[in-house]
Amino acid sequence: MVVNVFISAVTTDTLSRKDAVAWVNNLLKSHFTKVEEMASGAAYCQLTHLLFENSINLRKVKFNPKSEPDILTNWKVLTTAWKNLGIDKPVDVEKMKRAKFQDNMEFLQWFYKFFNANLVGDAEDYDAVGARFNEDLPALKGSSGARPVVAAVRPTAAPVAKPKTVATAAAPNATAKASVAPTVRNGARPAPVTSAGTRRSEPSENEELLKQEIEKQKSLAADWEMMANEMESEREFYYSMLQRVEGLVHEADELKSTTIDVEALKAVLYQSNEEGEHEVEPTENGADSSQHRDTLPANLDDTETF
Repeated sequence: MVVNVFISAVTTDTLSRKDAVAWVNNLLKSHFTKVEEMASGAAYCQLTHLLFENSINLRKVKFNPKSEPDILTNWKVLTTAWKNLGIDKPVDVEKMKRAKFQDNMEFLQWFYKFFNANLVGDAEDYDAVGARFNEDLPALKGSSGARPVVAAVRPTAAPVAKPKTVATAAAPNATAKASVAPTVRNGARPAPVTSAGTRRSEPSENEELLKQEIEKQKSLAADWEMMANEMESEREFYYSMLQRVEGLVHEADELKSTTIDVEALKAVLYQSNEEGEHEVEPTENGADSSQHRDTLPANLDDTETF
């Protein structure tokens, strides 16, 4: 019998984005790199197949869909199987297929709890690769979806060295070349000659400027990467804070209360973004007493979801 579950912002058994992707990859022997790739629905089809044997015909699943109709087919197969199993989770396919992080992360968090509530036996015994007919999930870049096959290396015989023949006609030329020696003028030796027959020169001014520009761009790239990491940390922090506030609202609804505990709300709002750091006490007017609290960058896109 299927155990239906409900997830809210106060649920404790949740995963971070990296742990969620690693959990899916471990079960399905796949190589997802981000949560948004779950939008195809193929992984959920196979995870349902793992939980409930023969509940889904995996031959109907497009593990590497090439178009939107293929993605819709996967979700259709999944929702039909869930309906037959008695799973009452509504699926907003229009939102899921857009591959937005927040929508797919919330759905994956729910499925993680659902999976643990319904798992019977050891998931390690499941042959995930064989069940999807040895197809990569998702397909590796540059491949057609099938696993690469390493061709056997045929032994080859060592090449037989041919005796070198010395042409007598070349002897005068060799003697002439040997007799030519580089001359020294005004005490300066000529620049060495390369294999192409041209003399190597000192790096030009343009080359130096180009090297300086490359170093400058590397420095800018490092700065942008650091800024992106900080913004990602901020986003996850405020999304977690929003979940905890939502949890307080759910608790008030369950208690049929029209008010929320102010102290509990302050504890959530003034929690630090750094792990292990103590909460900052608010001042009398409710403002943060710390003068060094990090704030969101001013140019952060307000359309980004957390």
